[in-house]
Amino acid sequence: MAYYFAMPLIPIQTLDDPRLVVFRDVKATRHSKWKGRFVAEGARLVKRLLATDYVVESMLLTEGRIEEFSTWLRPDVPTFVMPQTLAAELVGYNFHCGAMACARRKPNPSLDEIMARGGEQMTFIVCPDVNDPENIGTLIRLGAAFGIDAMLLGPASADPFSRRVLRVSMGNALTLPIVCSRDLNADLQRLKSQWQVQLAATVVENDDPTDDVVRTPTSGLPDVGVRATEHAEPLVQARRPAKLALLFGNEANGLGPEWLDLCDRRLTIPMRAADSLNVAIAAGIFLYHFTNSAPDAQPPAHGVSES
Repeated sequence: MAYYFAMPLIPIQTLDDPRLVVFRDVKATRHSKWKGRFVAEGARLVKRLLATDYVVESMLLTEGRIEEFSTWLRPDVPTFVMPQTLAAELVGYNFHCGAMACARRKPNPSLDEIMARGGEQMTFIVCPDVNDPENIGTLIRLGAAFGIDAMLLGPASADPFSRRVLRVSMGNALTLPIVCSRDLNADLQRLKSQWQVQLAATVVENDDPTDDVVRTPTSGLPDVGVRATEHAEPLVQARRPAKLALLFGNEANGLGPEWLDLCDRRLTIPMRAADSLNVAIAAGIFLYHFTNSAPDAQPPAHGVSES
């Protein structure tokens, strides 16, 4: 098949080509951090990547996508082209989207950089150990939608540049500042002491007798069980400070006691029948409430209701 575009289109006839190794079986997690690279999958996501300042090293298109990408191809980015059936065999599943791109990861943004470009009011999402890729992807998309300043992820959280996270985030992981922290506790301590960022733990309020209690240090009673919601503020009554970091735990265990102890306050969404919400749904409610509230002001009348 002949191609008539003045671009670097490289026909591929064999899966053994070593230039394809970064695209091979892209579902495998072992490739998600391939030598500081990541792979974007899907026509829209690849175009969003090309619109950023990330260094794109190569692209892979199926034959049916060539014309669609004719105005997006770059002379400096090798673009491999193969039949649909061969591409499906390469990536290990039925490859319908027809477009992938490999790009270099950027250095982790520092807290100093993020705080330097922030304003008087700043909002952060913090996830110590949210390891579900779809939840992290949705949280990134929510963060971008509500205009947060950055997301901080602990080492146990899902990779924000994995295939599934990028797809679910609709490419917002490419533009939202994300700090993959090596020492999240130390970073949060800095936010508190150096920049007066208030840390707020989001907790679940329910009376499910099967829930384990969270053991937290209590003066004179070092091993007393205390529920995470003790002294938690109902969200509808919560006012925001100028700088706020919302901590979200994973759906299995919530926030651990070390994170609850570090926070300045606890917030909860009162519920009537359900005992909990998906972490991403809860985050959307919290973000809507706080990004529509002025610092130290009463939340607007149209804020989140207790239902």
